[in-house]
Formats: sequence, structure tokens, C-alpha cells
Amino acid sequence: MSPPAPDAKWIDDACAANPTVVATALQAAAPCRGELGPVLCARLLQAAVEPNRWTHNPSPVFLPYLAAAWKLTEAHPLIVALLRLPPDQCEAVLDDFITDGASRTLADTWPGDLRAIEALIFDAKADPYARGAGLDAAALLTHRGTLPRAGMIDLATRAAALPTDPDDENDVTFATMLTGSIYALRLWELRGTVAALFDRELVDPCYLGDRDEVLALLPDGAVPSPDDHEFPPPINDAWETVRGWHYFSPSYAAEEVETNDEFIPVPARLDPQPHRAPPKIGRNDPCPCGSGKKYKKCCGA
Repeated sequence: MSPPAPDAKWIDDACAANPTVVATALQAAAPCRGELGPVLCARLLQAAVEPNRWTHNPSPVFLPYLAAAWKLTEAHPLIVALLRLPPDQCEAVLDDFITDGASRTLADTWPGDLRAIEALIFDAKADPYARGAGLDAAALLTHRGTLPRAGMIDLATRAAALPTDPDDENDVTFATMLTGSIYALRLWELRGTVAALFDRELVDPCYLGDRDEVLALLPDGAVPSPDDHEFPPPINDAWETVRGWHYFSPSYAAEEVETNDEFIPVPARLDPQPHRAPPKIGRNDPCPCGSGKKYKKCCGA
């Protein structure tokens, strides 16, 4: 039996409010890169140009995962444009995608030109977590060997030289995420840069540890081992990447039933396997480590 013909409606369904519709659409669209890639890019462009129409439903948050699975380089500048929306709009449109998928989708759709990612990183008006996602994407590209180590060192050096205020929460978030990228790659050449960021009280010690702990892991000539930092693999299947989200769990459907009589819970996957993935922690939920901070301000930074 031949597969169904590609249907542009699958791209819109992937933006729907019902998780069952989204799950079905992501799986149905998976083999249709050539036919549906332009439709996907058109939807991302619409969301970037008219974000207020995408702040609730429909939502484009799952489209970049399809773009990443398809290695759709045409989507790269559009994802960057969404991440550079004003912080309130960026969070309203992209929500958990900012910290959960932005860096991977940027790396997986990278066209080989770093300018778009740099524009995001150096955009002082952008959401600090979105800017951090740009740093993480560059670190991921460096880990994969597609971005030279020297290029990452140059990028991190310039990012560390940006004007920052230790009393500005956004600046601290950005500097902390920058330090995390340097640490993840064990860029020992930037040991002095990391020390300076700590000395200026721009790094949250709850994120990586205190100054001496971090510097001790950046000795001259340090070479990262596989145990130093676990970098995520490329996204090759959008549905498999997101199916563990709480949004697709039976408990989410039950919550919706309690608040919306019109919501009809249906298994949020095409196969009969039971859901075993842990619930996804929202960016604004209390951090499970018990710090008392929001997840996005703590372990989810």
C-alpha cells in the first residue's frame, strides 16, 4: 500500500491545540520534506512577521523540530527571527522551545554561515535564554566539528566583551549561559575570561558551581572527554524528539478535560505503546532540585 500523498494541512495541524492532531501530523509529514518544506518555512515566516497571531493557538513550536529532522537550512534564519522577537512575544510564541529545542534546531538547520546565530547572540534586546540558545548552538556545532574551535573561541571572547551589568538579571543569565558553553567545550584558552566573569559577579554559581570549582576544570591544555558534557544528538525524527513532552502525556489530556468540556482526550501517538517518558518540566515551574527558583532560572538555564 502506497503512503498517502503529502498534504499541506499537516503543517497547520502540527500547530494545532490538540496534542493528538499534532502527534499525527508530525508523523505523517515526516517523509515529505521536499513537498512540505516550503509550506513549513511559510508558516515560520508568518509567525515571525505576525507574532501576535501565534501567541496562543495555533503555535509554531513543533515546526522547527520538523525543520531540524529535514535539515532544512532555509528554515534557519526564520527560527533565528522568531528567537529575536521581543522577549514577551518570544516567550508567548515559542514558550518551552526556547530552552528545550532552540539550540538543537539551530545547529541541525545550520547553513554553514554563522552570521544569523551571531546576530541572535549579540542582540541585547532579545530574550537572554534565546541568546543563550545561540551560544549553545555554536557550542554544539563546535562539538560536532562543523565549527572550528578557533571560531567558537573568537565568538565567546566577543560575547564576553559585551557591556554587562551584574545587577541586571538578563545580563547575568546571558553571562552564565556563556560560561556554560565555554565549560561544556572545555575551552581552557578562555580560563581568564571565565575568571573575569565570576569576579564581576556575572555568573550564577548555582548553574555550574563556584569560581574555583569551574576554573579547576579548565586547566591549560584541557581536552574534553565524553564524560565531561553530554551533547545532544542531531534531531532525525521530530515526533520521537518531542513525544516525551508533558503536552503529549495522558495526564495532560486529563488536565484539559477538567478545564475544557470540549476537549476530547485521545492517545497522543499513532502506535499502541504506553507512554513511559518522564513529564516535561515547564520553564516557569519550580525547579525539581529544590532551590526554590523557577526551572528556567536554575537547572533549566
